[in-house]
Amino acid sequence: MAESLRLLIVVDGLRAADVDSPAMPYVASLRDSGTSYQRAVAAFPSLTRSNAAALATGFGPGNLGVLGNRVWVGGEGVLNTGTVSDVRRLRDGGAMPHPSIPERLARLGLSTVVVGNGSAGCTELLNMGAAAGHGSAISSLPEREVFTSVAAGLLAELEALGEPPADDNGSLDWAVAAAVTVIATQRPDLMIFWCGQPDVANHATGLRSAEHRAALQHADRLVKQLHTAGLAGGECDLIVTSDHGFCDVGESLPVDAEIASLIFRYGLNDGDLVLTANSGALFGYFASTVAGHRRRAVVEELAHAEWAGAVFCADVDCPPTAFPMSTVVGGGSPLVPDVIITTRVETGKAEDGAAVALAMDVRLGGAPTSRGIHGTVDAADLAIPLILHGPSFTAATQQSAPAGPADVAVTLHLLIAGEELADADGRVLRESLRHSAETNPEVVAQNVERGGTLLRMLRCDDRSYLLGATPTRI
Repeated sequence: MAESLRLLIVVDGLRAADVDSPAMPYVASLRDSGTSYQRAVAAFPSLTRSNAAALATGFGPGNLGVLGNRVWVGGEGVLNTGTVSDVRRLRDGGAMPHPSIPERLARLGLSTVVVGNGSAGCTELLNMGAAAGHGSAISSLPEREVFTSVAAGLLAELEALGEPPADDNGSLDWAVAAAVTVIATQRPDLMIFWCGQPDVANHATGLRSAEHRAALQHADRLVKQLHTAGLAGGECDLIVTSDHGFCDVGESLPVDAEIASLIFRYGLNDGDLVLTANSGALFGYFASTVAGHRRRAVVEELAHAEWAGAVFCADVDCPPTAFPMSTVVGGGSPLVPDVIITTRVETGKAEDGAAVALAMDVRLGGAPTSRGIHGTVDAADLAIPLILHGPSFTAATQQSAPAGPADVAVTLHLLIAGEELADADGRVLRESLRHSAETNPEVVAQNVERGGTLLRMLRCDDRSYLLGATPTRI
């Protein structure tokens, strides 16, 4: 059993602003007494599985080939990364070429347990080595075998908890009970806990609902439960963060007919352009037979669509109305889409007069199903909380340097293994470490304007961070 537990809690869909809510007093107290990053942001695209993969490995989506929740792979078709089978098919197709932090730790004789209350695919991404015995993975959802690579003694204790309930809150409580059991009986070197709320409530009911507030309260309670369990057995370094923020849905718009018309006008054949819906973004994949000039023309028209926000395109085919993909997605994975069209976000007002981000919910057929979405380049989707609390971190400190999920991974690896990952995309958050001499890393603005949109970016330690986007042309 580890003397010092490192506990990473990822609260799916938790916005940075949510920590100020009266519903989250415990998380707010951790923020105020620990290290809090004021400019922490999700990796782009601001989607669950792309950020789960970054948290698991220390690499960005462009290097990992895990860009979204629904992706297209040649020879496989459209894959849903929320399922274990499709995540494994994606890896077989070249995704996740770098070992995860749990896999690296296992090679050093160090232990990791992942307890996931998100999708089964998300739990799989957090520790893909569990099936090979590199740490353990426990899912509270019935979509998969619940336990992977779990010691016999622990397995018996988990089975004593009974089957995870089918409802969202019940399965979350089961996951907390499982995690507390693991901490008490195993105390691994690293525990990663993925909390499925408030993401579920945000999608279903929006950000002004009673369900949203109840989900925040639930998340706050579980952070306290897990932190208390960690402290009961000795020292505990706790990191609380999220995978993305959220926007309320302003308007829901079906665009399948518009896309079909565009494909017809440019003489594209069936399968020449495959689109996948990813909440506040559409991913596009061109067939290799589509010439560059035709790709540029199609992207140009998509960028002018009334519902489109910032558009990103493969560098070699990028028209002036779109951003080169390398602006926000580094790395060379062949699984990166040819084009990503984020949806437009406008500022509205809530009933209490507060400003709210209202995103276009663009659908490829089907009826509207979401009251809240994410995946755009708006700051509301990108800004996330990042709180570091415990003996390894500075106390009562607010950091102005940018940070993101890949940074969390490499920082944890340094704390647990005692060595830095020199090849990773993430940077060690040295300014947050109690005994580090580095307190104020140099931060440089790196804004980029193109096609009537300004991307607000920062550069720190040779890494770029996307803070949000602002229209420059009405």
